[in-house]
Amino acid sequence: MDTSLFTLLLITLSLCFTACARQDEDDDDLSDTSIEEIARMIQQEVGSAQASSADQCDVIPIGVKPAGGPWGFLVFSSETSDRERLQELVERYNELDAARNEESGGFSTADIATRPPLILQNGVCTGEGPYAWNPGDILDFNDLDEGG
Repeated sequence: MDTSLFTLLLITLSLCFTACARQDEDDDDLSDTSIEEIARMIQQEVGSAQASSADQCDVIPIGVKPAGGPWGFLVFSSETSDRERLQELVERYNELDAARNEESGGFSTADIATRPPLILQNGVCTGEGPYAWNPGDILDFNDLDEGG
């Protein structure tokens, strides 16, 4: 094979691999994503929180109250959700929630959100009490509907 043709082929392949790698990086970059989009991504990751045993039910603190602490605890299933991805999404959600509170001059009570008891009900992880953000609640708390 001609050296210049080989060089051109090598450069083309390098550019393809670089473009693909950058696309993957862009998929993980949440810095330009709105709180509404993040809320939908969280809901998608949580899904219906189906599990086959109660020990697969878990929570992540979510939201930032102006008075400090989380608004509640996001209920999910470790069987159907990627905890690491969910944690990444919740961290971004919390950053945006804090900014939203600051911009709106939001306020909150000084009560402390406590970790809710978790149960497995009909194969779905569910938290009990006022601080449990069960599947779908993140959409309600952000005045979003399930359709988009």
